[in-house]
Amino acid sequence: MPRAASSRRFAQAVFQLALENDEVDRWLDDLTLLADALENQEFLEFLDAPQLSVNQKTGVIKSALGDSVSQLAINLISLLASRNLALITPAIVEQYQKLLDEHRGIERAEVVSAIPLDDSQRQQVSDLLQRIVGKEVRLNTRVEPQILGGFIARVGDRVIDGSTRMKLNEMRRGIVQRL
Repeated sequence: MPRAASSRRFAQAVFQLALENDEVDRWLDDLTLLADALENQEFLEFLDAPQLSVNQKTGVIKSALGDSVSQLAINLISLLASRNLALITPAIVEQYQKLLDEHRGIERAEVVSAIPLDDSQRQQVSDLLQRIVGKEVRLNTRVEPQILGGFIARVGDRVIDGSTRMKLNEMRRGIVQRL
């Protein structure tokens, strides 16, 4: 839990800094690049190694990332490494993306369907959800055959269950209640 709170606090601080300097997209790019770099397990373990000095970690960070990210992004990852928290960088990116989406009036939606949705279906679902929430919606889709048909959409704290499985369960409850 403390790591989740830490990632949220770091993301909020970075987002505030990005807003003040009108660099929200640059920060998103930099944070994404940092998270991508930390997919290298050896690099991540090096940065989170408590036995290494901050100077050692900072030197490696500067040589590894060079001019590919801003100096402030290097400072951020150096700070995280000094606290052995480099591993929360992907969570910081996720939290930053949420803040950026909220700032831009964009809602993220997760749509679960029994079969993969084609582009036309994705657009129809997106349009439906945009009408419901009154904001631009970006879909993240996944397939779960056990819902049988239809889809389940989660947008913020709303759940829209239009799955065949749910409809069958409702029919079953209705029949049981009549008996």
